[in-house]
Amino acid sequence: MIFAVAGIAGLAVLAGYAFLVFYLAASFTRTKRRRVVGTPADAGLRYEEVQFLTIDRLTLRGWFLDSPGARATVIVVHDRGGTRADVAHKLLELEGDYVRRGYHVFAFDLRGRGESAGRRDHLGDQERFDVAAAVTFVRRRTGALPIILHGFGLGASLAISAAANGVEVEGLIADSPFSSMREHLRERHPRATWPLFRSACLLSRHLFSADVDALAPVRDMAALETPVMFIHAEYDDTVPVSHSLNLAAASLHADNEIWQIENFAGHCTYYREHPQEYLQRCLSFIDRVVPARLFAVEAG
Repeated sequence: MIFAVAGIAGLAVLAGYAFLVFYLAASFTRTKRRRVVGTPADAGLRYEEVQFLTIDRLTLRGWFLDSPGARATVIVVHDRGGTRADVAHKLLELEGDYVRRGYHVFAFDLRGRGESAGRRDHLGDQERFDVAAAVTFVRRRTGALPIILHGFGLGASLAISAAANGVEVEGLIADSPFSSMREHLRERHPRATWPLFRSACLLSRHLFSADVDALAPVRDMAALETPVMFIHAEYDDTVPVSHSLNLAAASLHADNEIWQIENFAGHCTYYREHPQEYLQRCLSFIDRVVPARLFAVEAG
């Protein structure tokens, strides 16, 4: 009788642990699909609704904003829980600012977000295909015109990884990237024990095709030949500024730039609070990596 009770208790403990592992893995990969709020037309801008395919045949949706005589195209890559029109980060306003200053803009929804296909967050494993597909679309649309990737949070990390793995762009603006998805998740779930966390990561990979180790920009930095402008608030409580500092330290590129915003708290929100200063810093970086003489040669 005692052994039977002990066996039942042991099974109950195992069942409880298995449930916790499944719950954590599911929370890792659950997307909060938000509606795309607004369009560039709200700001009086002309745009074209587009859809394009990734290498794994998933349909993504976005819009292309044309700026006559543009010197480059800025591809905006939103954060993990956002869309191409993320209200919290005022992406529509940023996209309009770029267009009015002579840049085409391409903004799209990552898989499982906004209006794009997909049901789960794959922890960057498959989202890397989305950035590559966006660059391919823009190359076909604009030819040899230079491309800048401007990413936020997850989008910034994806942009770094894509450029380090063969996606050709002229520059990266990385606002609040994380150095690896594993480290980011660990910081977001500090109460999970290490065995539970590791088990959930394994289950995420096998059950949801979400490899927590696939997206690790810090691993890619040494091979990255594209200049990066890192932007990070000193008191970012979602992704600590140490992530950007570690990424920059792992790079050998002499043209990288780090803008650590002192005495500011918030994740990817500095543009929302100080749009003119933010935009001017970004435009100065683009001017440096895509000088006017380069544009004149490629346009001619």
